[in-house]
Amino acid sequence: MSITDYTPKMKEICDTLDSINVTVDEDEMVQICIGGLAQRYGPIWTTICSQEKPLSFFDLELMLMVEENCAS
Repeated sequence: MSITDYTPKMKEICDTLDSINVTVDEDEMVQICIGGLAQRYGPIWTTICSQEKPLSFFDLELMLMVEENCAS
């Protein structure tokens, strides 16, 4: 699955959970998204973990899209 398909799917799942009163905060969403990445995104994991401040889901999405485009 491409990142352009994957990240909206993650948002959709979190919105669905929210509709049944199960809140997934942004930090959890970032962690869940990272956990579901293919092995080829392993180097980004290191970059993300070395960030001093928590990464927003939007920033994660941008990083992943850049990585996907560079790998193509």
